[in-house]
Amino acid sequence: MMVLWICSSAPPGASALNDEEVEYPAKLAFLYNFAKFIEWPPGSYRAPGTPFVICIAGRDPFSPGTEDELGTRSVLGHPIEIRPHRAADRLSVCSIVFIPVTEKDQAGNILRGLRGSSTLTVGETEGFAARGGMINLTVEGNRLHLEINRLAAERAGLKISSRLLSLAIIVTDDQRRPQ
Repeated sequence: MMVLWICSSAPPGASALNDEEVEYPAKLAFLYNFAKFIEWPPGSYRAPGTPFVICIAGRDPFSPGTEDELGTRSVLGHPIEIRPHRAADRLSVCSIVFIPVTEKDQAGNILRGLRGSSTLTVGETEGFAARGGMINLTVEGNRLHLEINRLAAERAGLKISSRLLSLAIIVTDDQRRPQ
């Protein structure tokens, strides 16, 4: 039931994730709704009007129309901004960083670059959460699944709601991975 509620911002028919036209709007809806289930540390925003920034690392898989619609909303009292990431950009200014599958080879560098920040990292590749990412969105069949690395989120000062945790597979850091 909670997954249906989280997807309520996705376009009609988004429950069957059988192609990119449906998969990525559903994933963008999840990014938006994650903010409702994450508590950022005090002082994460300089002022009440400071935007809630969702950054997309690398190639943006989301449609401009879906992004524009999301940009009309606010979260936690902050207007939403979606920004593509360029190599020169500082990702630590982002509230959420989405690392698409096209950037899987850069994910480790991106995660290392965000150490010490309060940025929620979300990926979509196998093992992302075990490598230190916070939330991994995976598709099996036509269903979207969540993997959450609670310890990675806690290291960033983020608190994930038990309601969101109850929907996820909880993973821990893979201690065998190179640092």
